[in-house]
Formats: sequence, structure tokens, C-alpha cells
Amino acid sequence: MMAAGSAPTMAAALEEHLRASRLPPDAGNSEPFAVVKVGPMPYPIPNTRARQRAVRIHDLNHLVSGYHTDREGELEISAWELASGGCGRYGAAWVLDLAGLLSGFFVCPGRTVRAFIRGRRQQNLYPYAPDALLAMDVDRARALTAVPPAGALARLPAVLHLGLLSLAAVPVAAAMSLLWWVFYPAWLFTRRTRHSG
Repeated sequence: MMAAGSAPTMAAALEEHLRASRLPPDAGNSEPFAVVKVGPMPYPIPNTRARQRAVRIHDLNHLVSGYHTDREGELEISAWELASGGCGRYGAAWVLDLAGLLSGFFVCPGRTVRAFIRGRRQQNLYPYAPDALLAMDVDRARALTAVPPAGALARLPAVLHLGLLSLAAVPVAAAMSLLWWVFYPAWLFTRRTRHSG
């Protein structure tokens, strides 16, 4: 039993976060596709092992940053993660965050830029091992974000940093737009197959 006044563990906070966000307890890992919604149509993403690895840390970044899991919150956290040290060895997170950054400029530009500026003063949780983070209490995990990120990009002026990431985001978003024509029919087929089975 937790002592009065003590912070919950990240594992307990994550469980509550997923429930409050109406997300499945396994963060959708058992599904063949994860679905995001930026515009009027859903964007299905194949639920690869790389995506599952990335989403473990991504969900914990939601806890320490306070960004929500609605459309705008996901775009804000994309900008925040890129600014707060990037996504390390999590390639799927780089792809999704770059696409989210570009989408954020169209959907909620002010909030996206503010999240980016805030991220330049904080370190996200991608450098840390997921199991170690889950065992920490929330206050300790938040304390890890209290230092500015290291690395060459973080030392650039904010405008140049944001500009370089925006340039990198253009081909990523273009590729994802083309892949939608493959992923969307595959997602529809998978849904029909699973529901009729």
C-alpha cells in the first residue's frame, strides 16, 4: 500500500492514464494497426515491433509532460519530444513525431511552436530504459526532464533547430501520405476479417 502523500509509480500512473484516455491496457499492442486521426480520415499505422517499443516511452512522456492524447495533444507532444532531445534509437518515434510536427503547423500552430520551445528546456525519457522508468515514482521521472537536452541540435538557435526538423519532416510526411493508400485498405480488410471471425 502506498504511503499517504507519496507519488504513484509510473506503472500505476500509466495504467490510470490509459484508462482515462480510453486506450486499451496494453496500449493497443495486440492490434495489427494503431490508428491516429489528424484530418477527417483515420491514419492506420502498422503496429510493428518498432512502433510498440517506441510507444512504451511515448506514453510515459505523456505522463511527465502533461500533454493529452487527443489530436492536438499528440501533435504538441510530437514537437516536444523532437525538441527535448529527439527520439534516440526509436526510429518509429522519429517518423511519427516528424509527421506530427508538420501536421501541428496546420492544425494548431501556436500550440505546436509553444510545445517545441518548452521542449528545448527539458529532456524527454527516450534515453532511459522503460522498465527502470516504470518502477520509478512519477516525481522522480519528472525530475529527469528538468535538465535541458544534450546534443548538437539543442545548441542551435530555436528557429534554426525548428527549421531543420521541419525540412526533415516534409519527405517523411510525403511518404506517409502515399503509404496511406496502402495502409488504409489493409486496415479496413483487417477490421472486417477480425469482426467477421
